[in-house]
Amino acid sequence: MVSRRDAVRISFVWAAWLGAVLVTLAIGLAAGAYVRQPGWILHDGLWPLYAWDYNWYVNIARNGYPEGLGGRQYAFFPLWPLALSWVGVHWEPVLAAALAWGASLVAFLGVAAGRTGSPLTSALALACWPGSFALAIAYPDGLALAAAAWAAALALRDRPLLAGAVGAVAAFARPNGVLIALPLAWLARGRGPWAWVGAALPVAAAAGVEGYSWDRSDDATAFFDAQRLWGRKGPSGLGTWADHLGGVLERHGAVIGPLALAAAAALVVAWRRYGLWPTVVGAYVCAVPLLLTATSSIQGFVDSARAALVLPLLVVLWRLGPRYHPWAAYSTVVVVLLILSGTIQSFGRQSLFAFPIFWAVADGPRVLRSPVLAGLGFAANLALVLLLTRFAP
Repeated sequence: MVSRRDAVRISFVWAAWLGAVLVTLAIGLAAGAYVRQPGWILHDGLWPLYAWDYNWYVNIARNGYPEGLGGRQYAFFPLWPLALSWVGVHWEPVLAAALAWGASLVAFLGVAAGRTGSPLTSALALACWPGSFALAIAYPDGLALAAAAWAAALALRDRPLLAGAVGAVAAFARPNGVLIALPLAWLARGRGPWAWVGAALPVAAAAGVEGYSWDRSDDATAFFDAQRLWGRKGPSGLGTWADHLGGVLERHGAVIGPLALAAAAALVVAWRRYGLWPTVVGAYVCAVPLLLTATSSIQGFVDSARAALVLPLLVVLWRLGPRYHPWAAYSTVVVVLLILSGTIQSFGRQSLFAFPIFWAVADGPRVLRSPVLAGLGFAANLALVLLLTRFAP
């Protein structure tokens, strides 16, 4: 586990991260950077932290899930609405902020606890990640991340049953929380029946939520129907991105064609001179601008850029050796399912659940720990705070 000295240092990192987010929020409020949307519950104080889906959680807390029919509410898992319903209307914002900020500290400690080397480096990677500010808003993501990260830390220390119980909290808080069962099951091999019980607990929690949704809505597919209502229509939704890409190629083919030929020639030269991996890196760097040109909004650009940052870290995780393979597989599944959901919306926030990518930063090539990259990432994270009400985080 994290030593007392490391825990204190990580707590300072968390406090600096949260303080910077809140100061940036205050600057944005003073400068009039935020715009209100109809129906948002809070309109004063730190109201941007309570935008977007917070209203849905409050609605469920006050009115429950629709009975006898489906609806968008079934896309939201019940842990957060249950917590809000226990304190009453006037205390909902206080509890939501306290839980989110407290859980974010536990998440910082949990991400660090999964490493045996320098835990502080993983915490710094999380603090500097573009989009980690989302852990400070009144959503259950910080709670889900904290539970998943500590489930990983406990499993790595051969406490599988407790790891499964903590992982079940993640599965009760967020739909993708159940995926923590994958590395728990991987590590359960050869460790006896209790390890398998631990791996099954997150699955049981998610199954319980689905069973309740079925019973409440009289619709066995209420959750999946709700996801489609939110635009997550599966791989077919990627056709929109492909259409945008095709349009870019059609409109600018005269320019892109020669550039593509030049890039292909450069890659052949690089492969012969430098080998496979430098060539792969070069090809990826050339492909990213094409990915970004296929976006049609600032939200799509931001989330696509963050996806472009995540994918190389998955490769780094796989290449760190067998000890990292359960976590590389887990992170890959989290990211692939997000991409195949049919929309890139909220990719930055939801991909935080693939927390072993921060281990890749800490244990991978030294260039990933460059102070310049860390500074750019932290600045981008704060810049995204100012866009909080422009599009859903």
